[in-house]
Amino acid sequence: GAEEFFSQVEEALVGMAPGEKKTVTIPALDAFGEYDEEEVFSISREQLTGDIVPEIGMELELTGDDDEPVEVTVVEVTDETLTVDANHPLAGEDITYEIELMEIL
Repeated sequence: GAEEFFSQVEEALVGMAPGEKKTVTIPALDAFGEYDEEEVFSISREQLTGDIVPEIGMELELTGDDDEPVEVTVVEVTDETLTVDANHPLAGEDITYEIELMEIL
């Protein structure tokens, strides 16, 4: 009930006894959202600060249009541009939890 987990996980815990096991699957839409192709975009390498040498798979923090930080993953590198993906790494994925209640505090 402290909203530390997805609500489906918290709901699954209700009524469980110590030692009991459950499997809970959270659909992508309810977890980290569907994968959005519009969140994949290119930027100029000139926009990078410091001595960053971009590599595929590297995670960067950019500043969004609203001046808020945006975490992205580099998916393509050319001499002039980077293609980055601002989707959550688990976007589009159903999330499955295997739960075993150890004890009730």
